[in-house]
Amino acid sequence: MTRWYEHRFHNITAQRIIFVIIPRVPRLLHPPIAVITALVFFIMLKRERRAVAGNLRRVTGKRGLALQWKVYWVFYSFCDLMVSYCYVPQASHSELLAMLVDPERGGAKIDQCLAAGNGLIVWTAHVGNWEFASRLLEMHGRPVNVARVVEDNPAEISLRNLMASERLKIVDLRNGAQATIELLQALRQNEIVAMQGDRVYQRHSAEVPFFSELTPFPLGPFLLSQVSGAPVLPGFVVRQGWLRYRALMGDPIQPVAAPAASGEADSGLQEAVCEAVRFLEKTLMTHYDQWMNFFDFWPVTSRD
Repeated sequence: MTRWYEHRFHNITAQRIIFVIIPRVPRLLHPPIAVITALVFFIMLKRERRAVAGNLRRVTGKRGLALQWKVYWVFYSFCDLMVSYCYVPQASHSELLAMLVDPERGGAKIDQCLAAGNGLIVWTAHVGNWEFASRLLEMHGRPVNVARVVEDNPAEISLRNLMASERLKIVDLRNGAQATIELLQALRQNEIVAMQGDRVYQRHSAEVPFFSELTPFPLGPFLLSQVSGAPVLPGFVVRQGWLRYRALMGDPIQPVAAPAASGEADSGLQEAVCEAVRFLEKTLMTHYDQWMNFFDFWPVTSRD
């Protein structure tokens, strides 16, 4: 299993500063504080700045100052994400809905998928506010199982514990087969499973076109769909202002039938991954400033 990047400010001290100060500051002052904070980190985190620049160069085609301007807004979006931890975990459903700029959140699609009784796999990515998205899923009256890798970092563990509740369960993918069994059981009980699809943590992956280059994406959500019969629904919650969001939902991707012979290539799984990745690509064409992967996504071709 891959150990992913963590920046040096991802620690308990930094979290406490946010959680103590921000709730005591009028919300009107949050955006200007974020503008300055984002600039400080943009300047200090040189490695991360270069990595984001490489990623966005491929996504937007921009270079020079125009590219750096776009990179800066990724840091600003990350400030919004971190501040949202002060409000999103404890927010009531009505408070969450009040933070949406558009009441349309794909609820009808989700209910339609759940009506089949096989559960639902929501395929998301490190775009916008994935924590807000997981809270929205609770509104369908079923437990939400968030599958993710929880690193052995006290700050990361603290955030995961903050989000967990009776309605929202964190399933740690580091547990391997046990995590898979938990997710399958959840789907068989017609629950919701949420999985981020833009990082390959384990060996099962498929290389599909992504901004004109073959790129590995995890097969896990689609293998889980194949076994359980649950559809995969791509969706993101993107920032549309300070602590204001919009839900973007793709079309359900139906389970792929298993190959008739064990040695056959599973082209159906490959196409299912392609469909989800195309939705991610379409989203990033507009919301590139909210793709928060601070490492070289294309390590060979995207370096400065």
